[in-house]
Amino acid sequence: MAQGVAAKRAPGAARHGSKRARAAADELINPMDRFVGYKIRRVQHAIINELNDILRPFELRVMDFAILNIVDANPGLIQNGITKLLGAEPPAVVLSLDRLEGGKYLTRQASADDRRLRTLHLTASGRRLLKAVNAKVDQQEQRIKRTIDADLLGFVRALGDLMDTYGLR
Repeated sequence: MAQGVAAKRAPGAARHGSKRARAAADELINPMDRFVGYKIRRVQHAIINELNDILRPFELRVMDFAILNIVDANPGLIQNGITKLLGAEPPAVVLSLDRLEGGKYLTRQASADDRRLRTLHLTASGRRLLKAVNAKVDQQEQRIKRTIDADLLGFVRALGDLMDTYGLR
């Protein structure tokens, strides 16, 4: 019975730093670990936090980084195309586009086909920034891929299947 009480106190006590409390906390079982979706959420959260740390010195956010990559791959894309590709809310995309345009990383130009539409283009500065950022993010990506190494192609295929299941592509 005394051990049960100690284990219940361990999480609070661990915050206070005692070795005994930390050891007890390390022995706790998280029943949520049996759920695949929960594990995906935890890993996603950790990866995004790390990505934010990578982007911070460049004064970029994840949305900015995504938009730079998408515009680089699709020069002349209209704004709505970004929203569709990212599954993002239009106001969030517009805020990011405003930031990127203000930083002189991209331009919005009137479409030759329909002057009501704006096409997106990276500037030379935007291409240089993207190259530098991608070099850092590629290091994170390589570490993730090395961790999955056993069946990377199968894992990526399964993630694609999950995206299809949830209508994400």
